[in-house]
Amino acid sequence: MRVSLASLCVAPRTNSAAAIGPHGPQTRPGGIRATLHLAAAPILALLSGCSDLLPLLEDDDLIRSGYVIEVTFRFDDFATGARVYGGYGLASQLSGGFLAHEFGAQDDEGDPQETGLSARTLSRFPNYPRLAQVLDTLGVIQIDSSLTFVSGQVLTRIDTVASVHDGPVEIVAHALSEPWDAPSATWEYAVDTIGHRTPWTTPGGGAARRIGSATWDPEEGDSVGFFVDSAQIAEWGDTTDIGRGLRLSTTTPGVRLRVSSSLLRLDTRPSVNPDTLIELSAPLQINTFIYAPTPSQPRKTLRVGGAPAWRSVIHFDIPTELHGPPELCEALDCPVEIGEEHVSFAALRLVTRVGPRAFAPSDTVPLDLRSVLAPEVLPKSPLGNSRIGAQAVPHDLFVAPAGEVVELPVTTLVRDLLRGETVFGDPISGSAAVLTTTEPYSIDHLTFEGAESQLAPSLRVVLIFARGGR
Repeated sequence: MRVSLASLCVAPRTNSAAAIGPHGPQTRPGGIRATLHLAAAPILALLSGCSDLLPLLEDDDLIRSGYVIEVTFRFDDFATGARVYGGYGLASQLSGGFLAHEFGAQDDEGDPQETGLSARTLSRFPNYPRLAQVLDTLGVIQIDSSLTFVSGQVLTRIDTVASVHDGPVEIVAHALSEPWDAPSATWEYAVDTIGHRTPWTTPGGGAARRIGSATWDPEEGDSVGFFVDSAQIAEWGDTTDIGRGLRLSTTTPGVRLRVSSSLLRLDTRPSVNPDTLIELSAPLQINTFIYAPTPSQPRKTLRVGGAPAWRSVIHFDIPTELHGPPELCEALDCPVEIGEEHVSFAALRLVTRVGPRAFAPSDTVPLDLRSVLAPEVLPKSPLGNSRIGAQAVPHDLFVAPAGEVVELPVTTLVRDLLRGETVFGDPISGSAAVLTTTEPYSIDHLTFEGAESQLAPSLRVVLIFARGGR
């Protein structure tokens, strides 16, 4: 038997629970939609809407002597609950930062929404270069250790793909002045560690001195620069000052920019040739970004992503027998027991939903699904290895009206749950977390319909039974 399957299938848009699925409304009792295929052909495609993404069975003897049935379990029939947990990772763990001003303050039609997103990027500097190879006045190369830094320029690069903007954007640079802790700083607090909280004097980075502003035009490139005078260069060079740093922000409303990197170029006067200026570079360390407002705990939806990150945990309780449909009971005596050997393919189906516009995804987000090894200690439970690998989910599935079906392949997980252990004999947890492949992955997050929705998650399973129900 050859089994061929793909990892992601997006079904057509739908506006009601009854419309989900390629075979029409879910009309079977007990929340189960089933389609029975009496095997009669050497190749059987099980879903016309995604026929190239589903199992193809090729074995004349197997198909002519058995039955293939596709069953879609509604949430209450395959799970005992779902919950969203947050707080995984820190914004400072991302390799870049974000800038935003009043982003998402109105919807696509221009109607006022909740307070828009504001975001600022905080950077701190490593040690400046202490040595340089310089031509002296006689034209001989010397190693100069007595360097004078005259001025400089901060160059910042914007990730145009992961940014949301419409035309030129004004970016403003400030010098920080209050002590701050890079791993824990937030919009409200300069330091937010266990047992110690120090608020900014003003939310968003405290009292800061303006360095200058510049207009970033995406039509002219992906970088923007700021001139820095000698006094500021000297201040940033003092590594004992825990308040030193650069704050980048934007005054252009309705934008959210991803800052990918920054560089400090230093105009330097060498001692061996004081009439010449040379340019040295010091990479800026983008330590963190701070933002407000922070998203609140979702009550009726599922959420994945963000910084710190959110996970959606589903507690599985897979049925072990079928009591229908009548076609199956006619062919096999009901109830029909379901074992791991019967499962040809299984997919967790999540329905996309329009979430807060301030945190709407602007680029593809890779999802993962992992077993929760100790559900009793959530949210701190360790997770097992990936069950599905990286599943790339396009961001446009969450644009109004949304309602797209995203399938995550969980065949191995379902087989393990029915078996009661892994193929290696290890214990198997009935809880699984849907999360991004790395946490945090971005400031934005994905929103899916929750367990109480008419469009709640469902489980689609393709089962194969030999004649006699085995």
